[in-house]
Amino acid sequence: MNDPSFIERRAFSRFPVSIPLRYCEPHANDTAYAQTRDISARGLCMITEEALPLDASLDIYLKMIDDGGEIYRKGKVVWSNMLAPNKYRVGIELEEPNLKPIPLILRTIKAQRKY
Repeated sequence: MNDPSFIERRAFSRFPVSIPLRYCEPHANDTAYAQTRDISARGLCMITEEALPLDASLDIYLKMIDDGGEIYRKGKVVWSNMLAPNKYRVGIELEEPNLKPIPLILRTIKAQRKY
């Protein structure tokens, strides 16, 4: 970024990878679906069809396409931007850190090459 006023606040590198996921508010019955845009050890960015309120708590289930398994994490919405009508980019801070993004990326790439 070339903006001299920009201050990088991320402590962990983000890796661009698209992993399908489902999410819901804790103890809610309605589930929504999204895709990651990028992930890190402490958070992720996802693309959703709905705006999510700041500080909303979410249960997030990353769907691994290689074996159909899910990786569960709790998170909190820390920012949200509208990209287009019914398309939002949402930043999630994970409550349980150390997601280990590199193995997830490698699994995703390997599974995509098979299909």
